[in-house]
Amino acid sequence: MAENTDQGTTTTGPAMPQQPTTTRLMAFLGSPAVKFVLIGLLSFLLLVPSIFVWVLVEERAHRAKDVAREIARSWGGTQEINGPYLVIPFTETYTTGSGEDFETNTVRRTAVLFPERLTVGGDIAVEERKKSIYKLPVYSARLDLGGAFAAPPEDMFEPKHGGTINVAADKAVVVVGIRDVRALKSEVTLALAGTGAVPFEPGLGPLATSADRDPRHASGSSGINAAVSPQAWRSGFSFDVKLQLNGSTAIYVAPAGQTTRVSVQSDWPHPGFTGAFLPETRTITGSGFDAAWTIPYLARGIPKVMETSHLPLQNRLMGVKFVEPVNFYQTISRSLKYAIGFISLTFLAVFVLELRSGWRFHWIQYALVGLALIIFYVMLLAFAEHVGYALAYLIAAGAATLLNALYIGTSLKSRVAGLVMLAVLGSIFGVLYALMQEQDYALLIGSVIAFVALAITMFVTQRIDWSGQSRPDPKPAGAAV
Repeated sequence: MAENTDQGTTTTGPAMPQQPTTTRLMAFLGSPAVKFVLIGLLSFLLLVPSIFVWVLVEERAHRAKDVAREIARSWGGTQEINGPYLVIPFTETYTTGSGEDFETNTVRRTAVLFPERLTVGGDIAVEERKKSIYKLPVYSARLDLGGAFAAPPEDMFEPKHGGTINVAADKAVVVVGIRDVRALKSEVTLALAGTGAVPFEPGLGPLATSADRDPRHASGSSGINAAVSPQAWRSGFSFDVKLQLNGSTAIYVAPAGQTTRVSVQSDWPHPGFTGAFLPETRTITGSGFDAAWTIPYLARGIPKVMETSHLPLQNRLMGVKFVEPVNFYQTISRSLKYAIGFISLTFLAVFVLELRSGWRFHWIQYALVGLALIIFYVMLLAFAEHVGYALAYLIAAGAATLLNALYIGTSLKSRVAGLVMLAVLGSIFGVLYALMQEQDYALLIGSVIAFVALAITMFVTQRIDWSGQSRPDPKPAGAAV
């Protein structure tokens, strides 16, 4: 019924429905499409804590390297055996100018003769030394260097300036370069055929060390030298040098002979062969390895005699690294690069389950699930430092999987959803472990997984009403979105 007044007309009766702007806005904000975008943004926001975890991993890795250097300083560092060489100093005296303006100059020169043949045999016992929670592979090596020097060629001492050559025959020495002489564990002698043994002295004799060239390289080439009589080196001689020394991480040998043969055996089952030449033969078992190198004269690419004031072949070393089975700091750091992908896969699975179950999963709950995945990396790092990578991965992945599966199942009021998430997270962590073990195929495996995940998502969500207009009101699992 309506009433007319002087101020206007008032109509009474049922109210006319207003434009449902607020309802449409709420429906839009609660639509699967908007939820999908918000979950994607949340995935990227979780990169921030994953970066902090990566910084933590790098800090622990640097700490482990510092401790390894402390162990190496006490036990012995990476060893480089370079030699032996026959080193003979000589001088050339010449004059410049003429008449009363002439000047006499004397130049000191050094000739280096390589062995005609060199055989290196090595027996290396490796163990792990531990300090605090960190450890480093260290070794005790017994090396036998045998071979022979031929008589020097007649043109070994030639004038460069047309002057007079004066050979310091009694200053000739046999030089062996050793990177860390502090780690020698016994006296070293030069056994000469028919003349007995000559003790070695510290230093490279006439050759300069790295510290002589540049004080910044004080930890560079060093070594030992032994005097050789003129009668011995002028006619050629055979030799034998036995070394007992400690070291860590790796050992290298230079192909000093015109023909060099090296054979090494060790009880370390994880060798990493490296350097200018790889072994000709190698056998690796669970109890150790054997490896052999043969470097002929032409392959070495160095003349039989050269003039130099420094230790030769510094850039032509060959050797073996005593690799740790798993460098878990590097492995965890690599796995963090895949964090965004695996967080997204987990969120995608939860999102599909949410749409199928009819219960609402709040975005804060998504964030909690993501943080549980970030904490997985922290747990992996912490446990790996104490129990090893494989067991630590099992503990951390198992904890994260059970926690998230139980949380999602109870939040969505669905036992099936919890079991599905248990299978999904178990698969995700299994794939991540495989990716970290297969470095060469990580990109291939990752790309295939991404394609399969996208294909499954496309078909599972094919019938979803992304606008949310025909979707029934969901039941809240936590707070409403």
